[in-house]
Amino acid sequence: MNKIGIHYAYWSSEWEIDLVQQVKNAANVGFSAIDITPPDFIESNDYKSMDELIEVSKETNVELNFCIGFPKSKDMASADPAIRQAGIDYTKRILEAVHYMGGRVLSGILYSSWPYLYDHQLTEKNKSDAWKRGVESIQTIIPEAENRGIVYAIEIVNRFEQYILNSVDEGIQFCQDIGSPSAKLLVDVFHANIEEINIADSIRKAGDLLAHLHISENNRRLPGSGKHIDWDDIFKALKQINYQGNIVMEPFLESFGPVGNDLRIWRDNEKDLSKEARDRYARESIAFVKSKMQN
Repeated sequence: MNKIGIHYAYWSSEWEIDLVQQVKNAANVGFSAIDITPPDFIESNDYKSMDELIEVSKETNVELNFCIGFPKSKDMASADPAIRQAGIDYTKRILEAVHYMGGRVLSGILYSSWPYLYDHQLTEKNKSDAWKRGVESIQTIIPEAENRGIVYAIEIVNRFEQYILNSVDEGIQFCQDIGSPSAKLLVDVFHANIEEINIADSIRKAGDLLAHLHISENNRRLPGSGKHIDWDDIFKALKQINYQGNIVMEPFLESFGPVGNDLRIWRDNEKDLSKEARDRYARESIAFVKSKMQN
């Protein structure tokens, strides 16, 4: 059975929080995996802090996955060679740290920046040029992932957050252009709800390239709390492609703060945002997902 995970920022409106405690929070409500954004201590190879995270992962039996949205200063599709190189150097350090920590998957917008700031008019050539630069940058670092047995799962996000890759079709072509067995896809139901004609069909199309999955309702609430997403068809598609990866919830409930601003959440998604209530919502969502997995 696939491991069910949660994004570490579920319990906060801040990106910079105690990761050890978030792993404990995840274990406490029944998750067996967690997606974390690599903090500064991972980039700087602070082994003491990394060892603490490794230890709590082992103690709680919660698998560590790593998911990044690159800042503009590390955009590997930038027209500025220095910025591309900064992204390449950063990615190499992250892959080294992920390997040290026993991670199997590095996912996210691993080719450009997030959230993209639309401060000028884009053209078709802008997209094709950025696509080419992103592919070339990844080709320089993908051997690092291959040698360490790490899946480089490229996330497809909606048009309002990025412009280079918005659909599974584009993601498949992008992976083919990279030309590495480590280059695979992260499909996110929230984004697919905006961009795909049919979410389940897009999962079927991704097939063996699907290495990581994010799930939430169309408004970023926990799976099972809405009536818009066809979860039955989605889980049927996962079974049809024999999906073996983690199924990670990526709900965001709290407005404003660094998380809310980056994700454009301007109203709370639940009335009660206490720790106890968030734990209860999460347990209910785990039960919902398990019921769909068993159908």
